[in-house]
Amino acid sequence: MTPSRAFAASLAASLALAGSAMASSSTPTDATRLSSQYTEWAGGRSNAEALVAGLRNGAPVALVTNGADRSVSIAGFTPTASMSYGNVNAALSHAQRTLARIGITKPTAEQIQAALIGGEVTTSSGATKLVKGSVAPRGTPPVASR
Repeated sequence: MTPSRAFAASLAASLALAGSAMASSSTPTDATRLSSQYTEWAGGRSNAEALVAGLRNGAPVALVTNGADRSVSIAGFTPTASMSYGNVNAALSHAQRTLARIGITKPTAEQIQAALIGGEVTTSSGATKLVKGSVAPRGTPPVASR
């Protein structure tokens, strides 16, 4: 093999390796995928990331949402145990469906908190509804606390 062909082959191999490394690093992680899926519902990327990371790691979750009337809603909780990504998705999906059933599609931080760990939710009509948290398994102690 001539020196120019050896160089070309080496360069091609290096580019192929670099390309596959870049492709694998651009693959979204489970956390990124879940955060993206719940960004709009959670009131923004930082809230979605806090929910996914907190539920996944059993770490404190702090949420802040801004209402159309410029009101600010702040809530937080700490899960008592970490969860798999599948369980995080199930908990967030259940919380989203619970709120949607009572007419809430753009929840406040307090409404998200209640849908996850249980509590009272005030609807847009002013009615108060008690919701069961999606991270509190049936028949066992809650998986999260305020």
